[in-house]
Amino acid sequence: MLRNMDVWQWVLLAVAAFVAVTSLVRLMRARSDTVAREFRQQAAAERAKKAQDASEKKRRGAA
Repeated sequence: MLRNMDVWQWVLLAVAAFVAVTSLVRLMRARSDTVAREFRQQAAAERAKKAQDASEKKRRGAA
């Protein structure tokens, strides 16, 4: 099948492959950015909770 393809069919195949790969890369990068953003938010929330717990523990110890 691939040996019987003319030039225009090769061009269409190359364009389709390029579009497919480009779309997949964009989707993967968007998902990666989303996961990284969620991870950063989670880490910030945990740091804030840890700081709040430490300040409450310190306040209870002083009182």
